[in-house]
Amino acid sequence: MLHKLLLFTLILLLAGSALKAAAFSRPVLASPVVVEEEIAQTILGATVRISMYAPLTDEQDNIQYVRENGKKAIQLTVNDGLGTLTRRGDELFIITHDHWLLLNPDSAASLLRVEIHDVEQNLLLQLSGEQFMRLISYRDGGTMVLTAPDELADLLTAVALGDSTSTGRSDIVYLAYREPYEGQINVVAMLVQKETTYKGQPVYRLTSLNGEVVVEGNSGGGVLYNGKLIGNMWGTIMVEDLSAAGASSPQQSSFSLAAQLPAEIGSQRSS
Repeated sequence: MLHKLLLFTLILLLAGSALKAAAFSRPVLASPVVVEEEIAQTILGATVRISMYAPLTDEQDNIQYVRENGKKAIQLTVNDGLGTLTRRGDELFIITHDHWLLLNPDSAASLLRVEIHDVEQNLLLQLSGEQFMRLISYRDGGTMVLTAPDELADLLTAVALGDSTSTGRSDIVYLAYREPYEGQINVVAMLVQKETTYKGQPVYRLTSLNGEVVVEGNSGGGVLYNGKLIGNMWGTIMVEDLSAAGASSPQQSSFSLAAQLPAEIGSQRSS
């Protein structure tokens, strides 16, 4: 008797990952779910692209160099992700993920600069690594909160902070989604399968309604319910069924994980 064997792989949605769009993406529904224009514009109007730059080093931590226009220049490594502008009273915040490779204890000191763009790639802010670190007001390994400069209020439209307990199984949520190849940011609908935990952190388990596979560069993208931010994209689970008889390759599927808005942020919100 053939025993069913499943392989589960967690893939963090880190910039610089070699992960590409998977060919096994298949629509969940026969008819695509159309995201209403008002919902899409609300999310896109609050979404930012975050790019971090640091020197590329070898295994011995030696900085790597390249020749540019006949001159020696430092070779850079880049981490890309997304964030969402939110507001509490008169205060502005950017909420993103907290698994940036360039912000781990061994590399944070070497962060050269951070650029923040809107979804159309217009540069909004350029910060030194030191300036960026001073903006961090909260982080827990899954969610990071940045104090946003007031001038962003004239460039983007902040969304309200929501309550992560306001949604549950079978609810439809919406999130900013970076297209795997073109890099364009759209808004997609996902179904909440359940609320669970990963390494002690509350997360949503989400399934795409149109077959999108969330890949590199999507970390930190806002998850919204009823127009309010309730979490950020965090990871994708790939599942391989290695037991399919007669199959030329393992049957694959996926679901996504999103970090719920932390209770600490909620308590700040209500204070």
